[in-house]
Amino acid sequence: MSMDIRQIRYLVAAVEGGSLSSAAKQQFVTVQAVSKGISELENEVGTPLLIRGNHGVKPTAIGQGFYDRARKTLESFQELQDFSERVPARNSANHLLVTFCAPPFEGGDDAMRRLSALLGARLGIEIEILIVPGKTSLVALRSHAVDAVCMIGEYSAPDTDCISIGSLPTGVGMTATHPLASKKTVRLADLEPYPVMWSESFDSFNRSICTIYSERGLTAPIVRIAEDGTPTPDDADLSQAVYFSVYLSPFGQPFRNSRVVPIDPAEAISIPICFVTLKNAKSEAYLALERQIRTAFKLTSLLRV
Repeated sequence: MSMDIRQIRYLVAAVEGGSLSSAAKQQFVTVQAVSKGISELENEVGTPLLIRGNHGVKPTAIGQGFYDRARKTLESFQELQDFSERVPARNSANHLLVTFCAPPFEGGDDAMRRLSALLGARLGIEIEILIVPGKTSLVALRSHAVDAVCMIGEYSAPDTDCISIGSLPTGVGMTATHPLASKKTVRLADLEPYPVMWSESFDSFNRSICTIYSERGLTAPIVRIAEDGTPTPDDADLSQAVYFSVYLSPFGQPFRNSRVVPIDPAEAISIPICFVTLKNAKSEAYLALERQIRTAFKLTSLLRV
C-alpha cells in the first residue's frame, strides 16, 4: 500500500487540531477512519508519527518533520485542484488557453476575464487567461495543457519559441508606509539600505526584472524567497523589503496597502512582455492570435510597442 492524499490530510488535521476527534470533525469522517488512515500512513513510513495520549495527540520528532512537508504538499495539491477546476474543456480550433505568469494581485482575475473577452471578440475565438506561477505554467505548456504562456521577461529553452509583443515600464513595490513610498521615483542607490526580494516562483525561470537590475549594478542585499515563502538568509528582516515590478500607474496598485514607485528614467528599463509556445506545437487558435498579437494587445492600452 502507498500513502495517499487522504491519509496526509488526516495527519495534518490531527497535528493542527491536537486530537483525532478534532481531525475527524474537520475532515467530516469518523474518528475510526482517521485513526486507521494515520496508522496506515505510519506503517508506510515505518515509524510512529504521533504520540497518542489521554489528552490528545502530538507529533513525534519524525512526525513533526513529516507534518512540515505534508502541509506544503497539501497547499500545492490545493493549488493544483484550483487550477484544474478553472481550466475549461478545450477545443483547439476555437479555444485558446493562456497562462499569465504573475503573483495573484488585486482585481487580477477580473482583469484577466476582461482581457480574455476583449481579445476573444477581436479574434472571434474563445480565450481564457489564467494567472499561474511561472514554473507551473511551463510544466502545463510542456504537457500540452495550455496553448501559450505569457510572461514578463524573456525566456529561452531549446523546445520553445519566445516572441516579444511589447514592453512595460518598471518600478519598485513596497508597503504604503515604506520610507521610499513617498518618492516620485527611486534610483538603484536608494534601495541599498533595504532587502530586495527575489522570488523562486517568479524570478527563477526567465530574465526577470530583478535579474536584469542585478546585472546593471544593483547593490542592495538580495533575499531569496523559496516557493514555500521561506527567506534566505532565514533571519532576514522583511519588514522594509522591496521587490521589482512592472509599473502600471493608470491601473492602481497591485496589492492592498502597497505602492509601486517608478524607477528613475535615467536608470529605468522597459521589460518585454513575451509569449512562449512549444516549437511545432502551436494550436490553430494560437496561430490566429499570433497573426494579430501586437495589434490585439495595443487595444488593452497596457503595452508600449
